[in-house]
Amino acid sequence: MAAASYLIYQKKNSWLEQWDPRMKIVAAVLFVIGLLASHNLGMKSFMIVLLIVLWGVAKLSWRVLAVTALSLLLFFASTMVYQAMLLSVSGERMIQWGPLQFSYEGAIKGILMCEQILGIVIVLSLVVRTTSPIILAEGLELLLSGLKKWKVPVHEAVMMFSIALRFLPLLLEEFDKIRKAQTARGGGFHRKGVLTRFRGVLPMLVPLFVLAIVRAKDLATAMESRCYTGDEGRTPIRLYRFAFQDYAVLTSSILLLVLMVWL
Repeated sequence: MAAASYLIYQKKNSWLEQWDPRMKIVAAVLFVIGLLASHNLGMKSFMIVLLIVLWGVAKLSWRVLAVTALSLLLFFASTMVYQAMLLSVSGERMIQWGPLQFSYEGAIKGILMCEQILGIVIVLSLVVRTTSPIILAEGLELLLSGLKKWKVPVHEAVMMFSIALRFLPLLLEEFDKIRKAQTARGGGFHRKGVLTRFRGVLPMLVPLFVLAIVRAKDLATAMESRCYTGDEGRTPIRLYRFAFQDYAVLTSSILLLVLMVWL
């Protein structure tokens, strides 16, 4: 249950929760574009600090942020080794650290890439953890509503996204129950050794896959019993209107994007 709580929205009544979902998605996209476009170490570091400040403003758990960052450590280490050691070319400034030798330019590129990945993960976490799946799906559907003119199934695609977002915590909770049951029966997941643990995971994937199919079947039956026909004849439950803070967030996001691309 604890693992599942990392992926679900929890109401905190924070300032970020008051943002319009459309503006929240647009600001997140602009922020991600800025992270990908910027090659300035100081600017990217400032953006990471800004995201950490927003995490605190959103009243989210610092433990979740620490777990999110620590889960990427292996990826960060492999990125630094690849950029600083394996991609070093002649002419670059080389730094000797004991038996290891790596390039200064490669190390900077590795740090930039690590900050980029960390920033994108934090941005996505902020959006998911400060917005309920229903409101997030409604905002995404409103943003993409123009594509309906070209017969793009926007409503169905957003609905699948919303269902997948809701299924993740449920599947993690079921996986935790299966893991505890297998451990109680003497399963190999809790034993030492990577190979033994890997073999212990395989018997848990089959019942998890079956449970996912059963839940999907039950959901389809429930939707059919309620005469679900897609987007035809549906009216919105909530009407969204931009407030002053939403325009302020959009303006700040655009200015930040211009600054990141320019520097």
